[in-house]
Amino acid sequence: MKAFRSCVAWGGLVAAVGLLAGCGQGSGPLAEGDDGEVDVAELKGQPIQELQPEKDPFLLPVDDSPMATALANTKIVFDAKLPGSKPVAINFMAEGNWHDELGRSGRYTVEGTTITLTDVDGVSTKQQFPRENFATGDQVTVEMTKGQQALLKKQGVEVDPENPVYQAEITGLGIADAFTAEVPNPTSPAEPKEPAVPVKIGDYSLLGFDRLASFAYEVPDDPITEPKAKKILESNEIPESIKKFDGQKVALKGFMLPLKVEDGLITELLILRDQSLCCYGAVPKINEWVSVRMPGNKGVKPIMDVPVTIFGTLKVGEVLENSYLVGIYEMDGERLDGPIDL
Repeated sequence: MKAFRSCVAWGGLVAAVGLLAGCGQGSGPLAEGDDGEVDVAELKGQPIQELQPEKDPFLLPVDDSPMATALANTKIVFDAKLPGSKPVAINFMAEGNWHDELGRSGRYTVEGTTITLTDVDGVSTKQQFPRENFATGDQVTVEMTKGQQALLKKQGVEVDPENPVYQAEITGLGIADAFTAEVPNPTSPAEPKEPAVPVKIGDYSLLGFDRLASFAYEVPDDPITEPKAKKILESNEIPESIKKFDGQKVALKGFMLPLKVEDGLITELLILRDQSLCCYGAVPKINEWVSVRMPGNKGVKPIMDVPVTIFGTLKVGEVLENSYLVGIYEMDGERLDGPIDL
């Protein structure tokens, strides 16, 4: 008992195994003085390490820098003024989560005046603010994702390959809206599931983006004339369950983005998975849109902001423009109808 009291006086709280080892170095006997008391000066145990709770790297709080402090619990409305884009409000929570009005969410980090938004799929984009005490009217420089570059190129927007960015204006500030859903860790897209019985409307197979966009596909930054870009392109693989629709008649539901208008009718358009693909902070994937060409005498009227169903013949495979990859799906359109539940 005397040895126990001496150990507590010297080191505070110790583990039971330390007591059995004599509270000293190694497993030798305790050093005792002439009176039987332990000589504290002879004790050379290791200092007790403070136990740190295990941290989930995806749920770390943001720092207390001026920028992070200004962002916490703040809602910012961004207007990118890109083709088909609409202003989007993003809520920055104090815990490092973000979510927007379109249902997207993820984590954000702050370094100086640069914010990195990472979505639940693990795709990140950087936003460079002009100052820490940001205000309405400020211009934010936004890094384009590879998918966004390909989508904008398909829309005829010039993208500087050396500096792929665009400007977005802060058009509103407010208190962040609460978000209670748990932010999941990033996961890889699941392999598309084969339906038990193909669903058809006449000769057209019903097809949705839940299948077309259910696999990973890397977009090279450079034209495929560059060896590195060619290698990336050749490493991609479109699943056989998707390839089988090449040359087949399909009915596809999505949102319209007009590209070319003749005599008031749209002859070239994109069918997008959802309306958010062109909005600020979007990280569109190259398999989330289909480029559609209508016959010259079969242009369609614009139907915006509601889902439509396009009927036609699907083409599956890389689409190149000026040696850049701009898509993997095309369609020879035949007609356009209202939404069909796919």
